[in-house]
Amino acid sequence: MPKNTLVTIRFSPQEARQMGAYLRQNRSFGSISSLGRVAMMEFIRIRRFLELSPLQPEGAPRRPSFLWDYDLTEAQVREILHHGPISRRKWLIARILDRASFGEVSRYLTIEEVRQALPHLRMNPKVKRHWQEAVELWTAPQRS
Repeated sequence: MPKNTLVTIRFSPQEARQMGAYLRQNRSFGSISSLGRVAMMEFIRIRRFLELSPLQPEGAPRRPSFLWDYDLTEAQVREILHHGPISRRKWLIARILDRASFGEVSRYLTIEEVRQALPHLRMNPKVKRHWQEAVELWTAPQRS
């Protein structure tokens, strides 16, 4: 890969804070880019091969059932949900709520994530109302 090739690495807010703190303490790197380049080269020097275990068991479907018409893997779905552009996240959350089984919904989203996303989603009004009522019921204070 040529040196001028742009590669994007997404960090969670917590990871970005940790990177910023590290760079402030180690000013010789100057930027995340130079730190990333040094870290990657050091990793490659030390670990030529990295044994990975598959995210899905053998024989499992390549993609989640609610994405039968899109070629996205479970790992890509999780990447979009945690680090993707807001427009893609909203589309994917709406797709999950509209087409996934409850078990799948709970594998990808928390009740709080559903609650926060619902007002911003474009989806069937009846399905959206169903999820709003469910979230209200599940998060209502318990009465003694």
